[in-house]
Amino acid sequence: MTILRYLSVTIPLFVALLFSPPWVAASEASPDDQTPADLISAEVIRSDLTALYNSLAAAHANLYAHRPKAQYDEEFDALMASVDGPMSRLDVIRLFMRFVAYGRVGHAKIDFPIPEYVAYLQQGGTLIPVDIRVEDGRVLIAHNYTTEPLLEAGHELVAINGRSADYWLKRTGRYVSAERPYMSHAQLENMFPRIFWLSEGQVDSFRFTVKTAEGEKTLVAGAVPVMTIEEHKGSLESVTHKREANMLQEGVAYLRPGPFYAMGDKDTLDTFTAFIDESFRTFIEACADNLILDLRNNPGGDNSFSDPVVAWFADKPFAFASRFEVKASPQTRMVLKDLAGQYPDGLSAGMYALIQKFPDGDVFDFHIPDTPPRADGFKGRVWVLINRHSYSNATVTAAIIKDYGFGILVGEETSDLPTSYASSAQFTLPQTGIVVTYPKAYFVRPSGKESLSGVMPDIVTAEPLPGAEADAVLSVLLEKITADTH
Repeated sequence: MTILRYLSVTIPLFVALLFSPPWVAASEASPDDQTPADLISAEVIRSDLTALYNSLAAAHANLYAHRPKAQYDEEFDALMASVDGPMSRLDVIRLFMRFVAYGRVGHAKIDFPIPEYVAYLQQGGTLIPVDIRVEDGRVLIAHNYTTEPLLEAGHELVAINGRSADYWLKRTGRYVSAERPYMSHAQLENMFPRIFWLSEGQVDSFRFTVKTAEGEKTLVAGAVPVMTIEEHKGSLESVTHKREANMLQEGVAYLRPGPFYAMGDKDTLDTFTAFIDESFRTFIEACADNLILDLRNNPGGDNSFSDPVVAWFADKPFAFASRFEVKASPQTRMVLKDLAGQYPDGLSAGMYALIQKFPDGDVFDFHIPDTPPRADGFKGRVWVLINRHSYSNATVTAAIIKDYGFGILVGEETSDLPTSYASSAQFTLPQTGIVVTYPKAYFVRPSGKESLSGVMPDIVTAEPLPGAEADAVLSVLLEKITADTH
């Protein structure tokens, strides 16, 4: 059951940029070069905006869960009124992204416009030269892409171009689908330069006000090439998304499963489960009595990948949801029909058969079967590392482990929710061809808890800034394991 919601690109984006074919550059001409033929008419935009709202209302598991219908209607009317002439495809995507994100449901979204972003790169595009981290309402610089020492990581970012940092969180956050600010901020931490461009277009220089130990200071810094930022982010993702298994020290095994989906033609569910099985057998042969499962910075994916991991150390049958409700709609019928054809023995086939019994608009219960534990499983203690960037199915996996008592969670609260509107599906707008992701279901974590909160760790640790040389959280956990052992 796919429950992926991560806003960011889930493979190193810079690789896609490096190998993009030249024709992509023509997909989004610069504003000065655009001709009427490159633009989308106001009539088409209004027609697809209407189709977008109608389709969301029909298919979304609960479009008005976090935003009253009256407010959504007002937003729709305001956006319709703002369409006063032809627009570029990128501007239409911007408009529609904001409308979908307005509902504050993380699994309802329009993806970041990669073809237009690639075209911008190929035209020599530039981005704001900082990544951010949001802590207790303060915006910190997480990474500095310049040589300017005042933009050093850890300094507080007070203002950009005369506007407060909080203003920019709210303005860029309009494009982020998230139930609460904590999740919106977490996704902006991954995507801030990209989303700033999406919001503001090309900006050549920035006036930063930063707070240091000596007080507030202001400086002007130029934008940096897109590729400078993408290479850095790609290098980070190549580490955090890597599948890794080894013995850290005597008796302590470490497993980073990586994303819970196939990452390429040679990376399939079969190769993933083979990697997991071999890893656990190696751990058991090495007499490991502690396992560290690292779900930090994991974008999520599908429980067909994560369940085989949990089954290795579970001591009872488990399921990711105590309740799973699906809303019947024409869009979801079409999606399930296609999935049932591809996977006739999968959950979607059973869901497709069941949906035939209900008229559109009805919500029905669907039973998620238990996954049994392995008889030859790992019997030692399990420690699970989580952070604000443990998304989607990584969050759900952490909730399974916590709610069933399979392990001890270490780190910080996940920004994503283990009870949410999810089970993503998609429909395509009829005239622009823009693809919209929506949640077709609502599921509740195994404990039955329905609060708007993430998975809480049993042991809270401070999360270091991205790219820190030493893994402080892992070091703290290893010290605890060693102390407990002795």
